[in-house]
Amino acid sequence: MTSIDDGCTACGQVSELSAVSVQEQAARAITARFPGSILQIPASKVGDNFEIYFQGKLLLVFDKKGTRYHFPSRRKRNVKWDKVTTFGLPRVIDFILRDLAEADYEVLSSKQKKILKRPIHISRYMRCPECKEGGGIKIILRADSLPEENSQLFTAISHDVDVNGAEIQCTLCHWIGIREQLLQKRRRARKR
Repeated sequence: MTSIDDGCTACGQVSELSAVSVQEQAARAITARFPGSILQIPASKVGDNFEIYFQGKLLLVFDKKGTRYHFPSRRKRNVKWDKVTTFGLPRVIDFILRDLAEADYEVLSSKQKKILKRPIHISRYMRCPECKEGGGIKIILRADSLPEENSQLFTAISHDVDVNGAEIQCTLCHWIGIREQLLQKRRRARKR
């Protein structure tokens, strides 16, 4: 494998060179805005495939079809290059960087500022990951009692009860957990 440490793309700008493939432009731009990442090119597929590693773990593969994610994401695990013609390459790069930020990786915006995770809002329609029922998820508020106007969104739990960092509770099945658990999708097995 060939490892690339390209300091000239540190600005995060994507060059418009026609000799450079879309996948190489995207891989170089993302590596420049992802501190600590390493861009590698497998020796057998020079010019076709690009891989981004972080702390020895493969995170992204860029090939002729698109980009494959090797980290948990709310989006699909593939981004196809036809999105580039629709949205433009800089916006597709921003989508990929946003997905890395949502997966708790520290990545930078085009202005070299850290991209923050989006907050996870709790609504009354959220489904509990345990009982799969909607309407029971509430934010834990450490108090002995709760005013009536806050009872739609919050649930009171005494300071004496240990919740081990939990942020939310299902009032239907008494499951407690963190907001990120609401976003985890359970994939069904394919029918053959």
